[in-house]
Amino acid sequence: FGVEPGDSVQVGNQTFEVLGQLDAAPGRAGIAGSIAPVVLIPKRFLEATGLIQPGSRVFYQYYFQFPEDAEVDLLAAEWLKPALRDGPFDYETVASRQEDISEAFSNLTTFLNLVAFIALLLGCIGVASSVHIYLKEKHHTIAVLRCLGMRSRQALQIYLVQVLVLGLGGSALGVVLGSLLQFSLPYVLGDFLPLQQVSTDLSWAAAGAGLLTGLLVTVLFALLPLVKVRRVPPLKTLRASFEGEAEGKDPLRWVVIGLIVVFVCSFTVVRTGELRALSFPVALGVAFALLAGVARLLTWSLRRFFPRHWSYLWRQSIANLYRPNNQTLLLLVTIGLGTLLIATLFFVQDLLLKQVEFAGAGNQPNMIVFDIQTPQREAVASLAREHELPLLQQVPIVTMRLEAIDGKTKQEARADSTRRISRWVFDREYRVTYRDTLIESEKIIEGTWHGEVGPDGTIYVSIAENIADNMQVKPGSRLTWNVQGARLETVVGSIRKVDFNRVQTNFFVVFPKGVLEQAPQFHVIVSRAASEAQSAAFQRAAVQAFPNVSV
Repeated sequence: FGVEPGDSVQVGNQTFEVLGQLDAAPGRAGIAGSIAPVVLIPKRFLEATGLIQPGSRVFYQYYFQFPEDAEVDLLAAEWLKPALRDGPFDYETVASRQEDISEAFSNLTTFLNLVAFIALLLGCIGVASSVHIYLKEKHHTIAVLRCLGMRSRQALQIYLVQVLVLGLGGSALGVVLGSLLQFSLPYVLGDFLPLQQVSTDLSWAAAGAGLLTGLLVTVLFALLPLVKVRRVPPLKTLRASFEGEAEGKDPLRWVVIGLIVVFVCSFTVVRTGELRALSFPVALGVAFALLAGVARLLTWSLRRFFPRHWSYLWRQSIANLYRPNNQTLLLLVTIGLGTLLIATLFFVQDLLLKQVEFAGAGNQPNMIVFDIQTPQREAVASLAREHELPLLQQVPIVTMRLEAIDGKTKQEARADSTRRISRWVFDREYRVTYRDTLIESEKIIEGTWHGEVGPDGTIYVSIAENIADNMQVKPGSRLTWNVQGARLETVVGSIRKVDFNRVQTNFFVVFPKGVLEQAPQFHVIVSRAASEAQSAAFQRAAVQAFPNVSV
């Protein structure tokens, strides 16, 4: 608004001197202040402003400070929540605010969980393939030791100890590097974080979990090639191509495979908290089987249809793909799964980025002008056009109250013990709109959308999902409204799921066209400002020309 300390502003009927700029206030986030700027005035001048009068929309908030050892959430759940249930009241604690913020970043959290899971799987693939190749080279050494009297169990123990030491060292190094990265992030990303202070305290529980997970992954996925060490026969010292007992007959190998499956599935559920996430490791198992099948089909096809008339270079290269001790199966499965996981990560990242880009795209609103009276509608729209603001939506709003649900008034609904209708649904004033189409933030989840009055004159309204639960209504329920003195009978035609987080006009109740056009109403204009300067210029002009209009 171009206001500086020392300037004066008029709030209602009272003029105040501007003392300073509000940077922060308890219970308000920075983004909330940018969408709905706050003006603080001394309470003793509130009556003189004339802001509180019949028809004013007034919201009261009380802030309480409890002792540090108080269980605030328990007190709120056991005492405050039941007391507020029957009225249009709500409460919020620090924990619930944190939960709301966490929900706002749920997509980011899910993506980071996916990154961690894919990094773990890539590590698993790396461990299994590295140990497999390492032990392949040691088969001759193991065969010699078997000739000298070493038991197969001892061979397994020797290399298992090596894997344990390497796994412990690698996990410890990973914890140290991760901790150093955590300490450096606030300095690297400080300019991009919305918080002034970020805790960098080391979580010993997280460090221990990381160390244990790294060690467990190393041992578990190394066991798959390690169990083959028990099957290396002494005869291998004389015949390098000699194979021991078939792998499929080793019960220990199937036990290890079962443990790997249990670990991957458990890790998936723990990280996501949803059983449906098990579809991801199942899909990975299918991909693994397909890649292994393709590798075996490739080696069989090369052996069966060997190109004998090609040049020596090609014949030698192709023959190496199916000769003894070839790594065709291992490399195809490892490279294929690695590519699959990395591609999945990039696809999900691209989807999230597109979602964010869509939310901030040029056609998404970031400005709402409301309290426009019907005679002012065209003038305010012209003012918006003069400031080159697009008119994305022009929405009429009608105020009304709910008189009855299925013929039962407030008193009768309270006396009905078979339906748990919230009391406040009769006490609040509803601001509804009318139109013949849904908007982007809405989706019908039950019933049928009616954009016009039915052929028989029935007025079908659409109710938001959350308010429908409080009203205990469904498609077919009858609602009686008091539209500023006139009774209006309607029928619930559909239930909508509404995304109230979008900066646009969303409503609990939507009427069809052809019903409320002549009712007393005010209007809302939804637009988008390209810059803060453009937004401020329009707000200054709107306040001067239309004092009753809010932006």
